[in-house]
Amino acid sequence: MRRRLLTSRITGLARPLLVGGALALSVAALAAVWLMRDSDEAVLPAEVENSLRLRSLEPNRWIAYHEERPRTWSREGHAGMAFDTKRGTLLIFGSDTHGEDWDNSVHEFDPRRKRWATHQAPAGPETYRVDASGAAVAGATSLMPWAMHTYDAVEYHPALDALVVMSTTEHNPRDGSGAGIRRQPTWIYDLTTRHWRQFDNDGKPAPSFFGGSSAFDVRRGVLAAYRHGLWEMDATAGVWRQASPEVHHGMHNSMAYDTRRGVLFVFGDYQATNHVWTYLPGAAAGQAGAWTRHAPQGDSCPRLSSVPVAHAADQDVFVLVVDNVEPGPPPRPKASAASTYFYDPETKTCAKLPAGDLSPVGMNYMMAWDSSHGVVFLVTGDRGGTVTVWALKPQR
Repeated sequence: MRRRLLTSRITGLARPLLVGGALALSVAALAAVWLMRDSDEAVLPAEVENSLRLRSLEPNRWIAYHEERPRTWSREGHAGMAFDTKRGTLLIFGSDTHGEDWDNSVHEFDPRRKRWATHQAPAGPETYRVDASGAAVAGATSLMPWAMHTYDAVEYHPALDALVVMSTTEHNPRDGSGAGIRRQPTWIYDLTTRHWRQFDNDGKPAPSFFGGSSAFDVRRGVLAAYRHGLWEMDATAGVWRQASPEVHHGMHNSMAYDTRRGVLFVFGDYQATNHVWTYLPGAAAGQAGAWTRHAPQGDSCPRLSSVPVAHAADQDVFVLVVDNVEPGPPPRPKASAASTYFYDPETKTCAKLPAGDLSPVGMNYMMAWDSSHGVVFLVTGDRGGTVTVWALKPQR
């Protein structure tokens, strides 16, 4: 009877905190639930227990939060990841497209349930084709984009409640074999219906963001993407607008949004410098903004290329994971480890975390900030191997 009573009290406390499909637990409620725990007689609901664990992590130290070897997919270095702020989940889309392993499925990780889900099976190679408009499409029963390198050109759009894929099909073997592709649309994946559609862009060709980066500007409600200039999506008008023609990077950079300053930060480049660029947007989508170059100070400012980055807003630091090898064009020596750094945007300094070492992460664009738990998530793994979700609670 006591077991049922305690479980009922815990469930009753947790239920009102489930809002909009996302777990929003106040500190007081979490403390109350934790104090009611009786290891002999009561079991916390798994979602609440996992949230408690994330909120109470030892600061500045990575933990392997979840490890799994999925049977049907694996993490690939050229893929990208976005954070669904409505559901509090991680969304992966993208594929290396080298060999025969073409993955055009959406993979979702729920941190509260510690569970991966694949939204749909990858389309068979026999369904890859070019439609009447000249766009590369796939899928036998529903429309899907081709498998493609996405890098940091995938992002969640809250107003659309959708995953936006801004990359193109370059480096897919079929793209270079006379497939007849005449247009490369931006793809919108509706997370409610789980159906794909092409962004109209007022009937004009979409900008190319292959090898580029993107971030969502929360203050203005605008999605920004960067490769051949900086472009902003006017979702209401259904069009991309170029805000800046300036280009300061090649491929393999990562963009993150600073919610405190309303500024976009760009880290990394194929040339692997340690410069950090910022872009202060204009007032509305497509209005001109301003670029500024920063030279980070400190004793440990690593050269950056294809690194995962996230802005921990509550601590006002950017978290970066960098392989401990001098980056640059191949061939490169294999890194023996990776280190974690904090970049302070106020002082423009970079500091290495003493307890932030990891195994080498390779090419990786899979880091996200979860404000509800105050943690940064990083997803690692090699093709065919274990997919690991790491969690770190940043603290200055």
